[in-house]
Amino acid sequence: MRGGLSRTAVRLGRLDRYLLELSIGTLGAVIGVLMSLMVLENIPRLVEVTRLSGERGYILGQTILGLLPEYAGIGMVVGLYFAVAMAIRKLSTRGELAVIEATGTSPARWMRMPLLLSALGALFVFANQGWLLPAGEKRFDEIYQKMERGEFGYRLASGEFTDLGSGFSLYFDSVDKHKGLLAGLIFVDGENVYNAASGTLSLSREGEGKVTLINGQTIVGTDGGVLNFSQMSFYLTGEGVSTTPPPEVKSYKKVPLEELIFADDPGARAVAYGRLLWVALALASPALAYALARPPMRSSSPIGLIAGLALLVSFLKSISLVETASGGSPAPMALLVLAGWVLVVALLLWWQHRAGTGALDQAVMKLGKRAAKLARRFGPKDKQPSLPTTPTPA
Repeated sequence: MRGGLSRTAVRLGRLDRYLLELSIGTLGAVIGVLMSLMVLENIPRLVEVTRLSGERGYILGQTILGLLPEYAGIGMVVGLYFAVAMAIRKLSTRGELAVIEATGTSPARWMRMPLLLSALGALFVFANQGWLLPAGEKRFDEIYQKMERGEFGYRLASGEFTDLGSGFSLYFDSVDKHKGLLAGLIFVDGENVYNAASGTLSLSREGEGKVTLINGQTIVGTDGGVLNFSQMSFYLTGEGVSTTPPPEVKSYKKVPLEELIFADDPGARAVAYGRLLWVALALASPALAYALARPPMRSSSPIGLIAGLALLVSFLKSISLVETASGGSPAPMALLVLAGWVLVVALLLWWQHRAGTGALDQAVMKLGKRAAKLARRFGPKDKQPSLPTTPTPA
């Protein structure tokens, strides 16, 4: 009796290690690929934003480090889904899952390692959303505040016009390093030309700029009148130039989770609930993978796997409904979104239990066959061309 129990324990221990190896490999690969793609996607924009700033490489490096927590959170949630889904799919297509179930091992038992991995991943997402992401955003903001103040200097050449983008250009004679001012400025906004004895230039993280002219003049009107000014600031955006500062957008990205939850501002609590939904989604990913990733018997159909990914992305998008909720308490919206997720996953699990593994794949393939039959039945018929006849002599 004891020998049988020990052999069972050894077999299950090997199964746990095998599933853990399958899951961890996929998880690491997905996180690495997604983070690399998101970094590569943002590098051209960051290069454009910092094209006129000094210490460009340092700014780019610190910016990417500040963005890594955000990318790691996305990669972890998607990676957990793929880790569990691909492990189930590999076991099924190789016939190993049928052998495991034939020995009487329940899904709750052979899914133990994927579930444990998902729980650890959810803990990381909780720490990331609560504290790592705000810390990265704070570092990100500090770097760009220094860039806006011009502490890194500028990649500008004196004695020539520099294109600032959107039809704006700037000229200066020299730089006063002690005062941090540009001397002998000429600013062109496409329609008007402004001269100033000195001024400053600052660049924002969005690629927008601010030019401040001190003790200058410009020509106004058709009669050539001269307007003198002691100080004038221009805010450069993709939409044009303005002398009024753009409205400040309230952001909670730098605020830790515990401060958001207990804040009096409903907007802050909405962001907190949105961050907690990320944790709930990480915990729900193995159930979604179990319901959809396993293909039908003797089939390698990827329909369920793709459908699960589409559902996961839609769940991620729905978090923004909570974070942007306006009005009174955001808690009802958060509970509604969470209840929607639970209902969808529960219905998929029930459907799989009633219809068998690969229920969604089978349903889609049946619909495809019926659609093909209808298309052949009601579609245009190809008429056989009549063969030419050769007249025979009488």
